[in-house]
Amino acid sequence: MSIVVFTEKNKAAAQIAGILSEGGFNRASIDGIPVYDFKKNGKEWRIMGLSGHIMGYDFPPEYSNWRECDPAVLLDTDPVKNVLKKPYATAISRLAGQADELILACDFDREGENIGFEAKSIAEKSSRAPVKRARFSSLSASEIKKAFGNLVEPNENLAMSAEARQILDLKMGAAFTRFMTLSVREHARTKGIISIGPCQTPTCGFVYERERLIRDFKAKDFWKIEGIFSHSAKDFKGTHRAGNITEKAKADEIFKRIKDCKKGTVAKKREKESAVNPPYPLNTTEFLKRASKYLGISPETALEVAEQLYLAGFTSYPRTETNKYADDFDFKTILVGFSSGEFREQVMDILSRSQIKSRNGTKDGHDHPPIYPIRAAGRQEIEKSVRMPDAWKVYDLIVRHFIANLMPPAIFDKTRLEVHVRGEIFDATGSILKDAGWLAVYPFENKNDKLLPNLELNDEVDVKKLSNTRSKTSPPKRLTEAELLTLMDKNGIGTKATAPSHIETNKKRGYFETKGKTIAILDTGFTLMESLDSSVPILVKPDIRARIEALIQDVEDGKKSFDSTLEEGSHLIREMYSQLRSGKEQIVTKLAGTITDESIAADKKNFVGECPECGRMLRIVRTDKGRFVGCSGYPSCKNTYPLPKKGALNVLRSKQCEKEGVAVIKVGNKYHWSVGMGPCFTCDSEKKCFPPEVIGTCPKCDGSMFIITTKDTRFLACTERCGYTQSLPKEGRLTVKGKCKHCDWKQIRVKPKEKDANEFCINLRCSSRKSNSG
Repeated sequence: MSIVVFTEKNKAAAQIAGILSEGGFNRASIDGIPVYDFKKNGKEWRIMGLSGHIMGYDFPPEYSNWRECDPAVLLDTDPVKNVLKKPYATAISRLAGQADELILACDFDREGENIGFEAKSIAEKSSRAPVKRARFSSLSASEIKKAFGNLVEPNENLAMSAEARQILDLKMGAAFTRFMTLSVREHARTKGIISIGPCQTPTCGFVYERERLIRDFKAKDFWKIEGIFSHSAKDFKGTHRAGNITEKAKADEIFKRIKDCKKGTVAKKREKESAVNPPYPLNTTEFLKRASKYLGISPETALEVAEQLYLAGFTSYPRTETNKYADDFDFKTILVGFSSGEFREQVMDILSRSQIKSRNGTKDGHDHPPIYPIRAAGRQEIEKSVRMPDAWKVYDLIVRHFIANLMPPAIFDKTRLEVHVRGEIFDATGSILKDAGWLAVYPFENKNDKLLPNLELNDEVDVKKLSNTRSKTSPPKRLTEAELLTLMDKNGIGTKATAPSHIETNKKRGYFETKGKTIAILDTGFTLMESLDSSVPILVKPDIRARIEALIQDVEDGKKSFDSTLEEGSHLIREMYSQLRSGKEQIVTKLAGTITDESIAADKKNFVGECPECGRMLRIVRTDKGRFVGCSGYPSCKNTYPLPKKGALNVLRSKQCEKEGVAVIKVGNKYHWSVGMGPCFTCDSEKKCFPPEVIGTCPKCDGSMFIITTKDTRFLACTERCGYTQSLPKEGRLTVKGKCKHCDWKQIRVKPKEKDANEFCINLRCSSRKSNSG
């Protein structure tokens, strides 16, 4: 009997083959695809790893030309599923044709089930063998043996939910992206793609909403009264009960009453023991948030590293909604592996209990347990097996989180003092870590003590300093990737597996970027979101996408048929497309302007600066009648500036006009021109803006000698215009060098064409010239 197994990736195939054969397998190849063979209990096993999706949806070839196909037609066209990786399809057919039983052993989630069904659909063309499913959440030996000993039926609903998502996402993404791109190209010369995606766009929408709050923020003044108090030679800080006072007169009145006080009294003291519970078990979203927040690793990279750790058998499957362990979860076996290393003390304490219990969350995805370590491993082993820069950091986080989740709460003693200063109340708080609990293995959380002196009721304290500080309210902070993931999860944008890719897509499209741990929206992204928000807000808001995600979930749960979900989802997409078409002009005008301005700004030769009239871009415009500086906002903005008729123009970006010129341009090698003002040699600030490069002191007066270059010659002249001049070599590139060793003049270097350079002091009175002439 021959059994053929299909896994999602080659690494998983090798792991499973090693476990089922107990290391006794052979590695073969079919059309370059690795296959692992072994015999067990009289049966021949062949295990092959796929390469993720080997099939994909696309529209028929007649719809491939963007300009010849109305994008709206795609909304009513059924896409076709084709084989994308033909060598894998060939290998599947050949293996299946010889099989008595087929087993799908891909990752147990929507995409994994769908990938398995792709292999199944290809296999069934050459085989009638029954198809079973092996479900597992880790590549540990015990779980793999259990899964293959308890095969189940493939889950068609799970596979088709992924299929529904693929089709709906393709329809919306292709139609909307083509429409926007072609519409913008009617108004702006660009080869760029204006990408609109069903999850990508609302993801960018969250970043846009935060940026808009920041830009619209109007800072307000407030005053805060604070005091530095002291007792037993120990200082502590207190803040006036009024907090941020918005009225200056009120703050001044309070401060005036107490500013001369030297003593205060402890009027109230409250002490309370506070317990901080360990975190819930890690599901995908929480893992990605913590990897970003604590390790500074992007969600996409973190998920990729976790995937490799799973395939290498170190951790469980990283795509899970679940943040609670089953009642019969075997903690003990895993913990024993960590009982002799860094966490020995904590692990032995956990193992000594009569019952090992975790702090559970409330989410149960009914597919996989939370993310946890399968076995203990050292840094060297992790880095050798998973060759990615952050492998050890991610593994260490997962281990620490798992152990912390089984530990007792951290206990703090928290103290609150109420200090009265001439009737005014100041609050001071402090906390002392009494028992580290789970924090002993979790260094990512801040646990610094904030100590207060040992004070009792009615004790007197010294007032060392009182301040009445004026401050301004701060705008909201930019989103972090962890916060963005939280918003996406809360609003049903994407899934545990796809959320990081939607963030990454926005980065690749140039819509936003990460700066440190925060996300900053770029001009194109802001303009796109602003345009869509004003015309088609449902594209930016998460509501429609959440409804589509709910439809897809209904397919998985068996509540809706595949066809009815496609019909209902397509109807929602058509509604959005109709609104997109209605707002076309308003959207495109803004986008085209932004794209035009970006291309102008990139043209360093002609870009001048920002138009003071409208904020668009100023550039050098050349026509048959001459040249001038014009605004990219034309015809709405007709702001222009004249330019000299002759001479090469070079915009000096490091120079700013001292007066009202918008930019400074060098004209040939002759003079400078201030855009909006005229030639700089007519301005009394020229010497301040362009101080001459001094060669040395004038032999005739107190002035300095500097280089003057004209069309026909170059020479040295005096800054005081005393009449003293001195000639310079007429040919060759002239460079001013360092100070001469024999006088206070600078040396010059002259490099004629096709001749060696000559460096010398030009001072006729320099001793070096006299010795050389002698």
